[in-house]
Amino acid sequence: MSELGQVLKEAREEKGITLDDIQRITKIQRRYLEAIERGHLHVLPGHFYARAFIKSYAEAVGLDPNHIMSHFQSDLPAQPPQEQLERLRRRRVATTSNPLQAGKWVTKTLLVLFVGLIIGVIYVAAVNSDGFSTQPVPGGNLNPGAEVVGPGQAGNPTPVPQVPQAQTPNPPAVTPETTPDNGSTAPVVPEEVPQSVLTFESQQGSLYKYTLTGGDKIKVKIKAVGENCWYGAAEAKTTKFPKQGTLTKDQEVEIELGKTAYIRLGKPGAVQVTVNGTALDTSKLKFMPSNVSITLGQPVTE
Repeated sequence: MSELGQVLKEAREEKGITLDDIQRITKIQRRYLEAIERGHLHVLPGHFYARAFIKSYAEAVGLDPNHIMSHFQSDLPAQPPQEQLERLRRRRVATTSNPLQAGKWVTKTLLVLFVGLIIGVIYVAAVNSDGFSTQPVPGGNLNPGAEVVGPGQAGNPTPVPQVPQAQTPNPPAVTPETTPDNGSTAPVVPEEVPQSVLTFESQQGSLYKYTLTGGDKIKVKIKAVGENCWYGAAEAKTTKFPKQGTLTKDQEVEIELGKTAYIRLGKPGAVQVTVNGTALDTSKLKFMPSNVSITLGQPVTE
């Protein structure tokens, strides 16, 4: 089994899906998926399809296909010059056999431009029609709130009632509390709010361990800010996550756990993570996927 096939297989097993599930998602035959996991890329139908199948597999298990292709470039089959020449020859033959193809595109483009021109002319005519239909009021600008007086009512204009403006009541004066002994002002002592501090402890491969101080439970918020990202969350290390899904851009999810948390991120660089309101620096999570273990510690005291 090649390193590329092992990475893809481990990502699939961690998500708890089978090759039949991958086949249903990607429409790739199971025997080709098995060949990719075993490293038998020569079984795939051509170098172009080999690269396309590997990209589809990586996306189905929540990995970044561009990162996989660049990281395992040496393991991927190179496209031979003969295959490139054959594709170029087929493209030229198709263009030669269909000389009217360019003319069709030109016709479609002109048709779209013509329709757009007609819509523009109709819009300009409608705007000008609305502008000419508006008649100016004799006598210049009217005072806002004044009633227009007709020709037969010039001598007795009807007064317009004035609406009194609402007055904003003055806020009551705040008097400091005084002690009955000497009348001195008693300072108000703010209530101490426990702070949450997220501390990095250690790293073991793709597992990053943190300790959280402050609070009685762990609340995690995950927000996608770049590409799509698959996530899974549980209170302990597992391969079957009770809470999981795929976040698209600007989509977020809040997860409430107990005193421990185990989170898996398929693409850490594409999300923002906060734990009890404290940001977790995902730029330090270099693996795809990365696992984060959080343990609740003692509250912070001054």
